[in-house]
Amino acid sequence: MDGTGQYRTRGTDELSHTAFVNDRSIAFDIGESLYRWRGYQPPFDELPWVETGQPAPPRPRVGRHSAGSAQ
Repeated sequence: MDGTGQYRTRGTDELSHTAFVNDRSIAFDIGESLYRWRGYQPPFDELPWVETGQPAPPRPRVGRHSAGSAQ
């Protein structure tokens, strides 16, 4: 996989932990088990946590309107 994990968030009793991934021209949240199965890097355990109530790090712009791309 070409995606790169940016950070992880803690799940609840009903939901698993998730990771925020940039993969080429898209960005998305993905469950921990699928992140590990797909082999995204860095390893899930090395991603920084974003705690509840803490603002998430800025999400990089992706796609054709990203900084530096032709208009």
